[in-house]
Amino acid sequence: MNNDIAISELSREYPGIEGFYFLSARGELGYVAVDGQAWVKELFPQMEDQEFLARHPRFLEELRQFTHDLKVLKLHYMESFETDIELGYLRTTAEDEFPWHCATLVLNKDVVETLCSDYDALLTRGIKDPSETLADSESLQELRGIHHGFDDLANHQDNFGTYHYFPLLFYWPLSMRAGVRGLKPDVETAPMRVLNLLWRPALSGSADGGGANVYGSSATVIEVLRENLVSRGAIDRNRRVENRFSID
Repeated sequence: MNNDIAISELSREYPGIEGFYFLSARGELGYVAVDGQAWVKELFPQMEDQEFLARHPRFLEELRQFTHDLKVLKLHYMESFETDIELGYLRTTAEDEFPWHCATLVLNKDVVETLCSDYDALLTRGIKDPSETLADSESLQELRGIHHGFDDLANHQDNFGTYHYFPLLFYWPLSMRAGVRGLKPDVETAPMRVLNLLWRPALSGSADGGGANVYGSSATVIEVLRENLVSRGAIDRNRRVENRFSID
């Protein structure tokens, strides 16, 4: 991790980031330990699990593709600051008085619009139960706690069952952003950005921006990462405000 970042300080400033995936300035994938004291590199122990590899014979090939794609994402973001890569950013608890008592996720408006559009399509096709509207309306807001928001993003599927988002933290320390041209103005006040791990560059000749639908070669790897969020307790429905009997 970048030496200018004190992980324990970030955990205090942005409570709730523990366990979620965090991209280092070197382009390595890791996460903040549960105790909030260290950044841990993702080593993918499944590479040595013969039973897992027998069930997923293309996993190693997918992992190589995923590693390549991650480097592409990092280079595009840090060299071109391509806005399609960003899903939003985090605000500290000091800035807000929301009931979730953790860092606040602020989603980009185009992401919220896509979530709403997908939700309406699911209702139209009868896939979504209208009785779930209250819970879903909370998920379609621009602001929500990090646990709620990252859970919704990582598990969101459009009406064709395709995943488009996987939230990835990236921090711009002062030493890194000093003198850099092209950064969005709000990076100065909100340096903890949320990137889309499923972002891919547009295919040559495509009018669309980057998106998860461009490649699908790392589906098993992404599923492993999604399961890791649950096993580490980063995604835990009991931590979401709407599932608590009382708010501490």
